[in-house]
Amino acid sequence: MAEVLGDRLPANLYQFFSRTTMTGVASTIDSSGLPRGAPMSMFYAPDEKMLLMGVQNRSATFENATREGKIALTFIGGGDMAFSIQGRARVFKQQMESSRYVGIIAVFIESVKSNVADDVEVKKGIKVEFRSPQWEELIRKVLAELRGCTREQVLAAM
Repeated sequence: MAEVLGDRLPANLYQFFSRTTMTGVASTIDSSGLPRGAPMSMFYAPDEKMLLMGVQNRSATFENATREGKIALTFIGGGDMAFSIQGRARVFKQQMESSRYVGIIAVFIESVKSNVADDVEVKKGIKVEFRSPQWEELIRKVLAELRGCTREQVLAAM
């Protein structure tokens, strides 16, 4: 059963996303009003009320989040980690300096829920592996740029 943790990242999740990232599923509403999920793996928390996402700027996720202004993120990781984040989505950057194909969506967190189950324990989450050293280098650059952003910069751009 989902337990509401609040309207901000708890300290452990803030510390995690301020240092590293994990793969989750971003859910948006498409133009026909149906839910659409897509895997995402470039996240950074400049503070406990905001999560920044690096998203391909021509993707349905970017388009849907921009149009609807809403997003839900679901994460499942080892160590019995299962949680979801709901928030308002706003484009911070249409195009990043590190890649013209990636933009930044700012998620203004409204709700964080624990989805840890009573009957099973999550041992492993979604695991990804880079297809090439070039992709690994690109993602490293995108994450470095994300981690250089501050809440103040995001708010000033809105």
